[in-house]
Amino acid sequence: MQSPTLSTPDDDDRLRTRLGQAGFTPGRRDVAPLVAMVVGGDDGVAVRRALERAPAELVARAAIAALTAASDDDAAGARLLAVLGDTAVRDPSARAAVIAAVQDARPRTRRAATIALGKLGGDDARAALLALWDQAALAPELRRAAADALGKVGGPEAQARLAAAEVGDDRELARRRDRALLISERDASAAPSTIVLDRAPPAPVVVVARCRTGLETLLAAELDEIGLHPHRLGVGRVLVDLDGPLAALAQARTLLTAGVYVPIAGATAEAIADALAAPPVLALLAAWTDGPVRWRLDFESGGHRRALVWSAAAAVRGRTAALINQPRETTWDVIVGADERHLELRPRSLGDARFPWRVAEIPAASHPTIAAALARVAAPLPGDTIWDPFVGSAGELCEIARLGGARLLGTDLDERSLTAARANLTAAGAIARAELHPIDALTYAPRPVDVIVTNPPMGMRLRGDVGALLEAFAARVPSLLRPRGRLVWLTPVPGRTQGPLRAAGLRRSFARDVDLGGHEVMLERWERWER
Repeated sequence: MQSPTLSTPDDDDRLRTRLGQAGFTPGRRDVAPLVAMVVGGDDGVAVRRALERAPAELVARAAIAALTAASDDDAAGARLLAVLGDTAVRDPSARAAVIAAVQDARPRTRRAATIALGKLGGDDARAALLALWDQAALAPELRRAAADALGKVGGPEAQARLAAAEVGDDRELARRRDRALLISERDASAAPSTIVLDRAPPAPVVVVARCRTGLETLLAAELDEIGLHPHRLGVGRVLVDLDGPLAALAQARTLLTAGVYVPIAGATAEAIADALAAPPVLALLAAWTDGPVRWRLDFESGGHRRALVWSAAAAVRGRTAALINQPRETTWDVIVGADERHLELRPRSLGDARFPWRVAEIPAASHPTIAAALARVAAPLPGDTIWDPFVGSAGELCEIARLGGARLLGTDLDERSLTAARANLTAAGAIARAELHPIDALTYAPRPVDVIVTNPPMGMRLRGDVGALLEAFAARVPSLLRPRGRLVWLTPVPGRTQGPLRAAGLRRSFARDVDLGGHEVMLERWERWER
């Protein structure tokens, strides 16, 4: 069989120019020269992407012909198998060629075919890989590649072969075999797995309840009101004892995440596995999970640490079959604490129905837990008039509405924000007692109100200098509040805004630095005292 027709220098230059053009789709005359580039070692990203856009049957025909013609070139064969592996998703003839190449005489070509079959999957790929695995004399690199591929295609036969593998003193094969078993086993279970919210734990546990940094006292107060008594506060977290169902935690509106505190001897695979496979932890996870217990490992301090992740997964598997390491569709996030002396077992879902009013969003809108914190600090009384001068999507007013029969007033210059606010207030069942107006907060003069509560624009919603805007609004606040009225807001420039407020006789009764995801602001409550 003849090799692909080589392009002339002019054709080659033309093709290279077109490869640099966005959206280039190869035609019939381009496929053979592109395959020839692969044979010659020019199989960069642009060439591979172009071949992925070309007609699959043409790519398969040209690559198969080139593979036969380059029978003495192992490196070219390996590159062509990578192309055929990509093409096999779209063309059956390419798939057949990849399966046949598993028995190719060239070692690198054979290994590339093995890797490609692992990515392709399917019964025919599995059968070819099992036949390869059963050959007694395989080079170490090919045996390792086959272990990886069998793990990806999965199935009971693949798992049985891997489990029975004799690895001898080949530590790399042992590592890949263990990882392949993990992958095949976790992908084999399709049974649903859900968190159980209404069941008490087998024994009381310590829970790390997390919130935005600065809201710890508010979260602790909420938990105490629920009947969960906090006993320790840290930065962005509250430790609390729990002897009842998880549903109790889901009542706290300033809560971000919650995880069971489990001490470990250190951030090693063996220590993590010892902690997770301990009988009390297994009993807890079984009690709070319907279906298989799926878990994934992550780190509070960030980073991937893939070697530790795989080693810990293998170590857990070696201790218990009750836990399935499944990063993509997990039920439990297992977080290694920043101190590397504890784990947090976080349920992936607490069935969060806390904020059913959240049906419409705008860019840079308040996170619901922030809106809940502002409403809590505002402490509205029945009959109060509450004004949000920069209402956005009305999260603060929706949370205020939960706390009593206040009259709600919202203003904003952005019509999209007002549309979202109407939708959210309607979902909250509060639209009948709300007024929304497209008015500038710096010129609007409502009757004096009892509470001004707002998370003013600081990001995508802002037009201009936030400091100047909030300083100008602060100067207006005293004239807009009734006696004993209060301002509750977030300000990124407290040094500029507190001057006008103090000068008018307002007193600050609450102040916390709050982290809005890397953007620090101050949550304040100012009160106007009667003279």
